[in-house]
Amino acid sequence: MNTSAALYLDHNASSPLRKEALDAMRPWLELGAANPSSLHQGGQAARRAIETARADVAQGLGGLNEEWLFTGGATESCNLAIQGACASGRPLLVGATEHPAVLETALALRSEGRSVEFLPVKADGTLEPDALKNALRLRPGAVLALMLANNETGVCHPVAELSSLVRAAKGLLFCDLAQAAGKIPVDVRRLDVDLAAVSCTKFGGPQGMGFLYVRKGVALKPLLYGGHQERGVRPGTENVAGSVGAAAALGSALKSLKAQTRDWEAAVTVLQNGLGLLFPGLQIHGEQAPRVPNTLCVSLPGLDRDLFLMRLDQLGLQASAGSACASGASQPSTVLTAMGVAEGLLKTSIRFSFGPSQNEDTAAEACLKIAQALEGFQKAGLKLSLS
Repeated sequence: MNTSAALYLDHNASSPLRKEALDAMRPWLELGAANPSSLHQGGQAARRAIETARADVAQGLGGLNEEWLFTGGATESCNLAIQGACASGRPLLVGATEHPAVLETALALRSEGRSVEFLPVKADGTLEPDALKNALRLRPGAVLALMLANNETGVCHPVAELSSLVRAAKGLLFCDLAQAAGKIPVDVRRLDVDLAAVSCTKFGGPQGMGFLYVRKGVALKPLLYGGHQERGVRPGTENVAGSVGAAAALGSALKSLKAQTRDWEAAVTVLQNGLGLLFPGLQIHGEQAPRVPNTLCVSLPGLDRDLFLMRLDQLGLQASAGSACASGASQPSTVLTAMGVAEGLLKTSIRFSFGPSQNEDTAAEACLKIAQALEGFQKAGLKLSLS
């Protein structure tokens, strides 16, 4: 079943391609794009298209045009930023609830003998500031990797507030913006970050496209060699259609953001209230912290989550158990574990994430399907408890 045929509430994993993105890409896909590094007319037309897209990204997310690079996705951007910035020997500090693209990069660096420290979070999912202060005191000049919005809970870290601590320690701040860009206002200058990663598929851009922000003056060692493209940081022939489509999707998302935010907030309220009626003891993760407006992560006590998600899928409702990049859907969430969620609730968590044009009516329909699934379980006499 494709996303267009279902009630799709897994936009934090991947949001379907926006029409604006497809329309922008179509000429370059149908007619073919010349190599943007070529000096002939076709190559220069492709170059102009990429640079226009780059300017659109800077206009939407802040910073200078030349500070934004196109990559193959947020995972690549995270690796480029972290490995490239730590190549000079800088220590690495990582929030405990970061995405696997960051956590696993950090583990790989630690296995090579690099200085890496994972920083704890509070019960609401936000970084423990005293732990950061102590870590920076012991490791001056460190790179801090801290996402703006969490992919599972939607919890937002106070990145702009914490940046002053990093600056005072002469460190660098890398921010994963994958779940924030296109969902809340983002300005890399206001956040005061040195490096940032964006996933284009999270806001309806083409899959396999990402952005990497590199503040002017910050040096990165490339992971690959073989060309001068993207300031020499990301060599290889650029994806013209993907770059144009990604910029168009971002522009579309930002244009409708104010109205869409109201719809998402209403949708999350309806879904949260509906789940509360169906599941006594409902646990809402990150409830006390600021969150992106489209995300609701809950634990449903006594529920066999994986079986329930499969039943919802059969009924036409698609949600998820958490990060699409985590290994094994039934594994306990590293995010919720770091937040201190009780063991009995770890395997009952479900993430619902709304996307373009979805609103409280979408949430009401979701509640009906969830109630239908629950009723089917009860009629079949299935054991919901995990114990």
